[in-house]
Amino acid sequence: MKTLTKMNRVGYAFGDAANNLTFGMTSAFLLLYYTDVLGISAAAAGTLFLVARLWDGINDPMMGAFCDKMFSKRRGEKFRPFLIKGSWPVVLCAILVFWAPAGLTDIQKLVWAYATYILWGMAYTFVNIPYGSLATVMTNDPAERASLAGARSVGGLIGGIFPAILMPLLLSIYADDLSKAYLYAISVMGVLSLAFYLLSYRHTAEHIQHEPTPASETVSFAKTLKTIGKNKPYLCVAIASMFLLTAMLGQQSVLYFYLAENLSGGVWLITVNSVVMMVTIGVLAPLVGKLVTRFGVKKIMLTCFASGAIINAAVFMLPSSTYVTLGYLILHAPCIMLPSILFWANIADCIDYNYEISGQRGEGVLYSSYSFMRKMGQAIAGFIAGMGLSVVGYTAGLEVQSDATLAGIKSVMFILPGICAVACFFLYKTMWTLKDKKSEPETEDVTLAEA
Repeated sequence: MKTLTKMNRVGYAFGDAANNLTFGMTSAFLLLYYTDVLGISAAAAGTLFLVARLWDGINDPMMGAFCDKMFSKRRGEKFRPFLIKGSWPVVLCAILVFWAPAGLTDIQKLVWAYATYILWGMAYTFVNIPYGSLATVMTNDPAERASLAGARSVGGLIGGIFPAILMPLLLSIYADDLSKAYLYAISVMGVLSLAFYLLSYRHTAEHIQHEPTPASETVSFAKTLKTIGKNKPYLCVAIASMFLLTAMLGQQSVLYFYLAENLSGGVWLITVNSVVMMVTIGVLAPLVGKLVTRFGVKKIMLTCFASGAIINAAVFMLPSSTYVTLGYLILHAPCIMLPSILFWANIADCIDYNYEISGQRGEGVLYSSYSFMRKMGQAIAGFIAGMGLSVVGYTAGLEVQSDATLAGIKSVMFILPGICAVACFFLYKTMWTLKDKKSEPETEDVTLAEA
């Protein structure tokens, strides 16, 4: 039975747009902020990213279990209220990440960076778990879930594109005081984020109501974790998502360095890359439900990952040039964005499967564990980018980097995504065991194009 309206999809898209306004700032520009403004070394920043995500390994499942207990006792709506409750903490913490009191010593700067970044991660988890779980109670129709995944990807890209467009402009305007550029940018992102969370709350709806869990059958954190180990499709999606985020964010972290150093002034391609991603999502999102119905999840994923591995290997062996890079950005975008869209539909199916094999939905623990794997991808990407720049000898402010440094930057830019694509290919080849469910006959167009 079709349940989603046009505005439900739009509202769901706004939720991830809100998430990615702050997430996009941290993933794309935090390493640059730490090295060029706070004066933290690239190696120390990379270590910070890794330590913060290791803390998430403890914090995220605990937060998920906490949310599950809260969700299980709620009558009526379970997830939508958290879009409001969690919005202001994540925005406040994000602003603190890109601001530091004057006069701090080097040690104090590092402590401040650890404290604010970890707090932001915890606040992000608090709003992101309910947001991700929301899709499971908006619809249980496969095509509609695919369209929600498409909507989420569109929203996420919109949220991520704002920093990519605004930051280069502000960095140019405030070249003599870069700290202002970052503070102004994150403040703008914060205001937009609050507005987007409100719009998401206003236009989403929980169409599927689950009865509150009786006190005698409370959600078992230990049982849910044990069940996760038996849920092969869930492990496939979670691990593959970690690899894909490692590829995307690792590449994103070094993109500015690659364009500025290897292409000698090709920084303008950052904006082009954002436009390419936007167009790619705009084309794929309306088609994703139909693609899944026609080809199936597994075939789509294997094709994308194999193509991504081949494209990255080919471009790495070609000489660095603006035209080659532009062609790469255009050809590689579908290989990254289509799996990114489908992950969100896949994880909702895995939660349904978890209920089949255990009798517990456990959205909180499952989504928090999934969120943790994605954050691990972010951490590994940040660690590789930060430590990699240090290892290959990158020196901030140097007019011309050495040949070895340029080769190292290029390796992170193309070899890292290629390796991750191969890993994702084998994960879906061997561990994705869910059969594609047939959608009910359509009585209306359920694609995002409707919105």
